[in-house]
Amino acid sequence: MTSSPKDESLDSISRKLAQVVRLTSSRSLFARQAAAAGVALTQPSYALLRGLIDNGPLPMGELARGAHMDVGMATRQVTALADAGLVTRNPDPADLRVSLVAVSKQGRRVAGKLQDMRRDHLQRALSGWTLAELDQFDQFLIRFVADSMATPIDD
Repeated sequence: MTSSPKDESLDSISRKLAQVVRLTSSRSLFARQAAAAGVALTQPSYALLRGLIDNGPLPMGELARGAHMDVGMATRQVTALADAGLVTRNPDPADLRVSLVAVSKQGRRVAGKLQDMRRDHLQRALSGWTLAELDQFDQFLIRFVADSMATPIDD
């Protein structure tokens, strides 16, 4: 079957996205990044910290959904983060049956060290790009994510 140039571009984009997903979800790469930053975080724990840093205190269910985790896994990770002093759990003033998870100052510091290391790596990887190219790539990524999230899988 003959494919069109647009199909070929879409196939190439799909393959490159698969490579990006494998790279960004690699546990060994994440472990090397965490070690280089001098922090003891796992990918799931970092995802939860980032969610709290980006969105503020959240109930466990909402935090788990935002990190694409089931509540059981998120609860185990939050327990480990709380034991390490990286998050706090306090009753929600609006509903005392619900606990709000919040990032602590120590949690911000630890996540910040890892974020700084990851940004430094990205800066080195993209050092040959102009500011205009970086801005354009950023805008394309923003548009891609928004369009992908808004498009049903089984249209």
